[in-house]
Amino acid sequence: MQDQHTHPAPERRKAMDVIASLLPIEGARIVDVGCGDGSLVRALAKRGAHVTGVEILDEALNRARAAQPVRDERYIKGVGENLPMHNGSIDAVIFMNSLHHVPIPHMGKALAEAARVLKPGGLALIHEPEPRGGYFELTKLVDDETEVRAAALKALKSVRILEAVDEVFYLNPVKHNDYQSFADRMAGVDPTRSTLIRTEDAHLRALFQASGEQREGAWWFDQPIRINLLRKPDQ
Repeated sequence: MQDQHTHPAPERRKAMDVIASLLPIEGARIVDVGCGDGSLVRALAKRGAHVTGVEILDEALNRARAAQPVRDERYIKGVGENLPMHNGSIDAVIFMNSLHHVPIPHMGKALAEAARVLKPGGLALIHEPEPRGGYFELTKLVDDETEVRAAALKALKSVRILEAVDEVFYLNPVKHNDYQSFADRMAGVDPTRSTLIRTEDAHLRALFQASGEQREGAWWFDQPIRINLLRKPDQ
């Protein structure tokens, strides 16, 4: 496994392309833990997977359920540390930027739950933003996730019930139409951020322009990503 200080410079790639290169998707039973509005669930379903999205926030669940279904995808209210699935029933479990949102004391339990529901030989894919780069410094002003992202990585490196298969680094292109759409998205995740965003308006605007690239009528940012692929041993 490559060390984060020695791996080659990461390439700019689309998240779905990277995931598809690591996981068998067609016909697979997949769980998306912390699925949000269901975007990844639907993208996987379009590629032939049978997907269940698990989400704790009612607002996000409502958006997911209101979207036009792709095939047989479904959405369940739940949390990563207590998955509502049977033992050994799932081919792949994905944490898409969600492991660091699990309460720190429960991160290990969430990974153990992934192992419980996976079939022997099943895969767990943990997709996490790296706490570095211009886009991280921008979002850090609104919500500093340095500690929780480090805790998520520590939990990953400590897990024994799953075997490490691969570690992949890439740059995920993040698009914002303009500064206001960025501010609205950040506030939408947590309404309590609104006051801070107004207070830091000038600083945020300057950093937004300094760390982003304007092209195709929008602003683009490179978000460094680490993917850890883990496997449940054959019984």
